[in-house]
Amino acid sequence: MVDLPFQQPQTLNQRQNKALALAAVFQATQLTHMTAMSGRQSIGESGNFYFEQLIKASLNIRPQDNQSSQTLDFFCKLSDISLGLKTLEGSITQPFNPAPKSKIPKLSNAKLPMSYAMALLALEKKVYGNPKFVEIIEKSQQKILKQLSFFDNDYTHPSIIANLAQTYVDTAGQINPRILVRGNAEAFKDPSHTNRIRACLFTGLQMAHLWRQLGGSSWAMIFSKRKLLRDIQELARLQYQVA
Repeated sequence: MVDLPFQQPQTLNQRQNKALALAAVFQATQLTHMTAMSGRQSIGESGNFYFEQLIKASLNIRPQDNQSSQTLDFFCKLSDISLGLKTLEGSITQPFNPAPKSKIPKLSNAKLPMSYAMALLALEKKVYGNPKFVEIIEKSQQKILKQLSFFDNDYTHPSIIANLAQTYVDTAGQINPRILVRGNAEAFKDPSHTNRIRACLFTGLQMAHLWRQLGGSSWAMIFSKRKLLRDIQELARLQYQVA
């Protein structure tokens, strides 16, 4: 067991914790969408930043050890999930931007990220309900955490991305129906981009597992959109109040 890398004194309430974990799922699916659409082009410095935060968190989310966790135990600060908060909010209503000079990438149509997110929430239950898949994830986490020292703790090193992608293929990728990612045909011809897409989906799977452990429910999410929206907007305000 590896100690969690980040601990933060700020405490969120139960609903805020669930909303933030769900936003992390949407951050992963927005990055999946951006990567798939970009072809050989980069998703940008900010996109890579948000991707790295998800990878760090996903390597520390365990099957049984997170029941009483705060979502921020896995991230440095609220702004690490800014892209996810905006994507989730945009899936419910019109995007907002409380920071006039926001560095968050401009979001494209929210329909596909929403579709990917709902698919991951369904897949998570099947993956984590299978002891074989859980074992694969745990062994992969241990392997990657050891590898990081050889790559100067570069979480976005191609070898790390490739291992995350393979973990997704070996778990969620074995379950039908599979998530069909739409995008630029060139992106799917380039193995490095295909790996990044699958690695993004793996981080989303892990965020979905954290959300479930914190009491997340798909039915509650669907029928409590107003409460969820209030929580998202409050979290968006909080991120600019915390130094």
